[in-house]
Amino acid sequence: MGQETKKTAVKKEKVSSLSQAKEQLQQKNEALAAAMNAAEKAEGARDIFLANMSHELRTPINTILGLNELILRESQEETIKEYARDIRQAGNVLLTLVSDILDFSKLEADRLDLNEGIYDVSSLLNDLINSISVQLRRKRLDLKLEIAQDIPYKLQGDEIHIRQIISNLLSNAVKFTEKGRVTLYFNWKKVSEEEIELDVIVKDTGIGIKEEDIPKLFRAFQRMDSTVRSKDDRTGLGLAITKRLVEMMGGELTVQSVYGKGTAFSFQIRQKVVDFAPLGDFEKQYRESLRSIEDYHEKFIAPMGRVLIVDDNAMNLAVAQGLLKGTRLQVDVAASGEECLELIKRKTYHVICMDHMMPVMDGVQTLHAIRALEGNPSRDIPIIALTANAVAGARDLYLKEGFQDYLTKPIDADKFENMLIEYLPDNVVYMTHNMDINDAYKEEEAGNELSIRESQLYLMGFNLRNGLKYMGGDKALYGKVLHDFHSILQEKEEALKEFLKKGDMPGYMIIVHSLKGNARNVGADDLADEAFELEKMAKAGQVEDVTVRSPILFSLMSTMRNSLKVYLDNEEKLAVKQEEGETQEVENITEDDWRKALQELADRLDDFDGDTALARIRELKHYNRPESDKKMLRLCEKAVKDFAYDVALEVVNAVL
Repeated sequence: MGQETKKTAVKKEKVSSLSQAKEQLQQKNEALAAAMNAAEKAEGARDIFLANMSHELRTPINTILGLNELILRESQEETIKEYARDIRQAGNVLLTLVSDILDFSKLEADRLDLNEGIYDVSSLLNDLINSISVQLRRKRLDLKLEIAQDIPYKLQGDEIHIRQIISNLLSNAVKFTEKGRVTLYFNWKKVSEEEIELDVIVKDTGIGIKEEDIPKLFRAFQRMDSTVRSKDDRTGLGLAITKRLVEMMGGELTVQSVYGKGTAFSFQIRQKVVDFAPLGDFEKQYRESLRSIEDYHEKFIAPMGRVLIVDDNAMNLAVAQGLLKGTRLQVDVAASGEECLELIKRKTYHVICMDHMMPVMDGVQTLHAIRALEGNPSRDIPIIALTANAVAGARDLYLKEGFQDYLTKPIDADKFENMLIEYLPDNVVYMTHNMDINDAYKEEEAGNELSIRESQLYLMGFNLRNGLKYMGGDKALYGKVLHDFHSILQEKEEALKEFLKKGDMPGYMIIVHSLKGNARNVGADDLADEAFELEKMAKAGQVEDVTVRSPILFSLMSTMRNSLKVYLDNEEKLAVKQEEGETQEVENITEDDWRKALQELADRLDDFDGDTALARIRELKHYNRPESDKKMLRLCEKAVKDFAYDVALEVVNAVL
């Protein structure tokens, strides 16, 4: 009996021990689960914190940069302006850091998705080259292209992130190269009936990377050899983001470098093929485009011509605007098909130049929408396709869709001008016989003192010469437009404040876009630039950024409105006095000085320098001269305003 009791006690003890062990194991599992949950929450909290902070930091940074721009525009002290330039540079670096952190936090939280779509390889290459063209020119570096001519021209993949990857590698290559060249290499191999492997290499002849530093390259917030690279290196996030993006696409980013001699980054990713038609000789096309720009001289001017350029890539818009700057055309830009449709509802254009491959609504769809839009003043105007699609049959494709013509990218400046001369109305185009009409104009801006009237407008924020260019040199028209501009400033300011109060960004964007065009037409360039920045923010739906930056715009508008009222009132008083016979005192001039002045006027006309010629004619009118000379000046002035420089020159030469 005692033995059985002993066995029972032992059994109970074993059961108790087993139960305790199970309980301890359960407690450990619960503790482990709690720890894992806490770690996941901590990691999630970190990612949420980084994302939120990255977003929230933009608001005060934009405020600082906006106020700093006012200092740059309004300060007359060079020392203060130098400080402001340093603030702008540091602020832009800070914005880059914030953007990098936001991208990195999305990648860490697996919240960044790949979005596949169809794209042209030539369009991708063109955008990449444009993105670094300014940096290349500034550092006088050569860009070497090694692009396989047989690569399929149309692929399917995440073009946006592929562009981000390669653009980051190219920017780094330029940043750390002081002399020599940067090479972009594109090749491919077929891996299936529908897929190819895209092989991309970016090489430079820059400072290189030490062997012991290469493993650190792709670590977040890690800088290399600070003695050499810290001058330009910023966050240490760029390559970490690039590597993660490549890996998301199933590839691997690798690096080879020789310290002091250069670096090469490479990756391979798979892409689906939409069309196996070969790309062709992209490098030859690019070199021809470069030569055309280097040898470029404006063949015509058209101050009253209106052109709309539509492209979803900001650099492409900047390049096209830059090419047309010397023609003095009125150029508007739209970053999408939808924005293009909004613009043509409110303004008539003579020609529209439109990119083909755009998201949401491509160029062909936008073309058909323009033709179908009722009450559209630009419904039947010529529309030219700007496209990187240079394969055989492309021209027939675009003509069949309804385009009047097409131009391949990179844009050949000479072909672009010839096409515009062909499609712009004859009555707005003035041929310049291939003279460089801008050299003399720039010399005049740099060397001549401003007139009293010009000085007054300049201090108020108006560039009279730019305004007159848009008015075809017609001062009377410019004065009328100034009155109209003054009357709409308060109206637009009130409308913008109302849309801002409601948080209505589409409505705000339409008004601020209109304000940008109005300001540009009268030469209020700073106001136009500020309106443009807010237009971009409103378009992106950045309500907080628009709210923070709008007071800067409103301050500019209010100051301009008040000063313009005083100016216009004085102009009206002066006009009344002149009508009453209170004319300015006339000056005497010797015959020799008169002839010298006329010869100088003739030289300006011979150079097609209409702006300087008009200024000289105004000066000559103040001299005490016979009625025949006064009549000669009136005829000459009318001819210059009509851009008939040859007629004006004949009038002057007749009395010399």
